[in-house]
Amino acid sequence: MRASTFLIAGAVLSAATVLGGGIAAAEPADHISRDGVYRVGVDIRPGTWESAGPTDPARSCDWRRLRLVEGDNTNMHYIIENNYTKLGPIRVTVKPTDAGFKTENCGTWRMVPPTPTGSAGL
Repeated sequence: MRASTFLIAGAVLSAATVLGGGIAAAEPADHISRDGVYRVGVDIRPGTWESAGPTDPARSCDWRRLRLVEGDNTNMHYIIENNYTKLGPIRVTVKPTDAGFKTENCGTWRMVPPTPTGSAGL
C-alpha cells in the first residue's frame, strides 16, 4: 500500500511539473508592424512611438490611446487621446497607465529611444 502511495504522489508531482512549467511569456514589443489594437505592457511597451505616416496616401492614419480595450474601441469614453491625419511623421507617447493603443493605416511604429538624462558621470 505504501509503495502505491509513493507511485501516485510521484505521478501527481510529474504532472504538476509538466503542466506548471508552461512557456515563458514574450516581452512587450518595441515595434508595431500591422494595424490593430495592442495592450500596453503586454503586447507593446509604454513610451514614445514614431511612425513615418499613412501607408496609403488616399487614407489617413488613425491612432488612439485607450483607457479600456473592449469592443470596437470607437466609444469616446474609452479614448484618452487620438489623431486622424495624412501628415507624417507622427509621434505619440503611450503611458504605462494606458490599457491599449490602436493603429490603422499608420505604417510601422517604432519606439523612440529615451533621451539620456543627467551628467553621465561628469
